[in-house]
Amino acid sequence: MRAFFLAVSLALASAPALAAEPDTTAILEKASHTFAMTGGELSGPGADLILKATADAQFVLSGEDHFDTLTPQFHTALYRMVHRAHGIDRLVVELDPLAIEGMRWKPGPDDLDQIVSLARRYPTLIGFSSDPDLKFLADVRAISGPKTLWGIEQAQSPARYLEELVRLAPNQKVRADTESLLSIARPIAGLADMGKYVSQAPTLLGRLETLKENFQAPAGSRADVLLTGLAKSTEIYSYYARADAGEPVGLYNNTVREDWMKRSFLARYSAESRKRGAPIKAMFRFGANHMYHGKNPTQAFPIGNLAHELAIVNGKHAYGLYILGLGGYTQWGDLPSWMKPILPASQPTAPLLIDLRPLRPVARYYARQVAEADRWELRDLIQGFDAVVLLPNSSKASWSLTGQPQP
Repeated sequence: MRAFFLAVSLALASAPALAAEPDTTAILEKASHTFAMTGGELSGPGADLILKATADAQFVLSGEDHFDTLTPQFHTALYRMVHRAHGIDRLVVELDPLAIEGMRWKPGPDDLDQIVSLARRYPTLIGFSSDPDLKFLADVRAISGPKTLWGIEQAQSPARYLEELVRLAPNQKVRADTESLLSIARPIAGLADMGKYVSQAPTLLGRLETLKENFQAPAGSRADVLLTGLAKSTEIYSYYARADAGEPVGLYNNTVREDWMKRSFLARYSAESRKRGAPIKAMFRFGANHMYHGKNPTQAFPIGNLAHELAIVNGKHAYGLYILGLGGYTQWGDLPSWMKPILPASQPTAPLLIDLRPLRPVARYYARQVAEADRWELRDLIQGFDAVVLLPNSSKASWSLTGQPQP
């Protein structure tokens, strides 16, 4: 027995000491890289890191908070950089496909004016129609042409869909039913009015399904595409309205919407990849909730996750950025406490990229610095994105081009 305890003692004495906890502050500092954004170009250590990290990427994903001034400018510069360096020539956006279809003209000096005219004619068709967002659309079209943009969002302008369906109606009865629905959609004069349509969505959904049945449009026809898109969008809105009334269906507002965007993307991706004879390389610009790798905070596996997995299937990878424009709707002091362990101690004065990849092996040590109930959010951010980008000195986006009120 004495020999046994002696052996155990010797083993313990010879065992290596437990590793010291990592210095999370030092790791964060080393992972932080400043960059500059001037003249529509990115430069500096942060930009160099993005260039290197995306060299073999099929997709570059950028998730944002909407209606910020500097964020669209960053996205234009980012797209210009990865297009020039890596041949990425498609930009997938959180917009109605009919909005992009409405920009078929060849980019020219009046491109922005024509986009503004489209936004004024159908106030909800371009869901993000602030001045910097509209300029972003014109700028990226100027970089790589009219086929650059892909819109895969649900239908956002019922009036635009129904106007065309009136012209496509197979008989007078169906035309009258379509015009009746159009009379409900036409008064939607802006983004603030969309709530009126959403509140009626549960009732309108049944009418649209009946309209689709009465149309008897051949599968894949223009009428079928419009009717299917409008009905699916109304279904998605109906979950929001029903949840607002107390019914436990809010989850489907997220999961069904993500499913629709995935199907819309894959249809376009498959067709263009076959035509090209090679997989399409694209950048995505969406709200941050849609760009997670893995399950997002609203319990859906989003379009961003699909992009990551599709890139892996093709022997590539996707690179995801989480963008925070600071100074507008998002203020430094308003950032959630759970995010603070991976941010600098004070607001940066210049654009800053924080590389999350070195933080992943020690993510639990960052998570321990926040309330236990919030740790999952920090872990999901570290694992779901490759970098956080901070854009200080921003502001709320202006809306002078369309005359829409600022949200």
